[in-house]
Order: sequence, then C-alpha cells, then structure tokens
Amino acid sequence: MSPAAVRENRGSQVVDGDPTDGHTGLARVRDRLVDGITAAVQHLPAGELVEVTLPLLRRAATHPATVGQDDGPFAWKPVFARRSLGLAAVQACAEGRFRGPAEAVGPLAAHAVDEWRRTGWRTFHWEPWFAGLGAGARAAVLAEAATWASPLWASADWCALRGRSRIGGTDDLWTCPGPRTVRLKGRCEARVAATTAAGPGDGPGTPGPALVSVSCGIPRADWAAELAYLALVAALRDPDQPVPARVVGLWPEAGMRRTAEIDEHLLADSADRVIGAVGLVARAHVGTDGDGGGPVDAPRA
Repeated sequence: MSPAAVRENRGSQVVDGDPTDGHTGLARVRDRLVDGITAAVQHLPAGELVEVTLPLLRRAATHPATVGQDDGPFAWKPVFARRSLGLAAVQACAEGRFRGPAEAVGPLAAHAVDEWRRTGWRTFHWEPWFAGLGAGARAAVLAEAATWASPLWASADWCALRGRSRIGGTDDLWTCPGPRTVRLKGRCEARVAATTAAGPGDGPGTPGPALVSVSCGIPRADWAAELAYLALVAALRDPDQPVPARVVGLWPEAGMRRTAEIDEHLLADSADRVIGAVGLVARAHVGTDGDGGGPVDAPRA
C-alpha cells in the first residue's frame, strides 16, 4: 500500500495513479476477488452460504481459531439497539426536529413502540423487547443510543449537508459469482455525495462519495484496510457509480477519527483479507484445510 493511500482530510480519489480510472481499477480488484473466493470455497458443500462482514474480517485477523464457531442464540440487549435508534436520532436532528441525539432518542423510541402496537409493524425489530422493559432498563437503552449517536452527529454539519447526505439506509450487498454463494455485506452509517464546480452530482469526472463508519474500541493497526472494505462492497454493489473516494472512521470510545483515501492498492489489500477470511470459514465448515486436514492458517495481517 502506497503511503499516499491513507491520509487525513485530503480530497482526491487516487486509483493506480489516475483519479479518473476508478472503474478500471475496480475491475482488476473484482477479478482478483472472484478468483480468490472461488478457489477458497471449492471444497464447501453445495448450498452453503458464506457471509462476509466487517466483524468477520476483524475476527479472522485477531482470533482466526474462532471463525465459524456458533455465537449462540440471539438475545436483545442495549448495545444491539443503539445503532438503529442512534441513526434515527441523527436523521431526525438533521431534519431539524431535535437539537441533539439525547433529546431525540426518547420520543423516537416511544413513537416506534406506539406504531408497533397500533399496526404490528416493527420499524427497528426491537419494539416488543423495548416495550417489555422496566423504566430503568429503557433508560439504559436510550442512554446507549444517545452516547453512540452523539459523536456521529458532531462529526459533520448534517443540516447543511441535507440533499447531499444519506444517514443510515440499507446495507451494501454483493454476491460473488460462482458455484458457492459468498455474499459481502458492507454497513456504513452515512454517505455524502461529492460536489464539483457545477454542484453535486454523479456526472463524468465527479469524485466518488465519502462513507462514514462508526466503530467501537480503538483503531487497529489495519484500520485503513477495514475502512476500505466498506468502499469495496459499495463499489461492487453499483459498479456504474464512482468508487467511493474516502471512508471516514469514527471510534467514539477512543475519541479518534481516521480517514482512508481509497485507491486500488487499498482495495486490493481489503480483497485479500476477504479471501483469507472466506478461506477460514470454508475450512471451518469442512474441518480441513482442503488438502487433507492440515492446520488452518490465519489470513495475511
């Protein structure tokens, strides 16, 4: 990875030395990804699904022996509700309905529960669980969401960016073509469209958007490749659109912010990590390394 691939608060998208060559560079990375994934899953039984997410990549890099292990039954807790409620709070604040997330989370949660009781529709999925909590537990959920959302709200002037930004939204998904189903999922908290002298848009020469990601803990040494994964999936999902120019990472617990400028080298590094993680999952499924039971190697760090 070139030293210029990661820098703070810089504006240009660089792909193989040419800011306008994003689609060519993406095609090369896509071919590399398809070839690597196809080889990694060749011994998987038919019908198996491998889903790659940023948490999986982190687990593959830090605790490879746990990849493929069952996490046990799901149960709601405050940390699982904080993102969806927090994003709704930031969006509502950007629309001018509240002054900040701490003011927004309570009314938004109450409205969601009321709508669920009235219509049966679960906007956030956690409405029945939240409705059954006592006052103290509800307060813990609201505090968790407000704490999570506040750094994101403070990271940009979202009111001024209305019309250029999208807070939350559906995850980016891309399925690798091949005999086994491998799906990449990218989840960012916001995306901001680039502008040119003529204004915002996606015309020829328009730089790609900026993505914003919120993570817990502190940035790992490979934070740039982690952020680039989100750009990779977004670009693969819609290859006719400009490749994201940068990904801004926020680590609220550490009070840290990092920006990855996206180039082909960084996308290729992220693709290699995906291939390594898929290989770990595949070997965990079949119980061997594909060559008769040798040790499972961790992906390249």
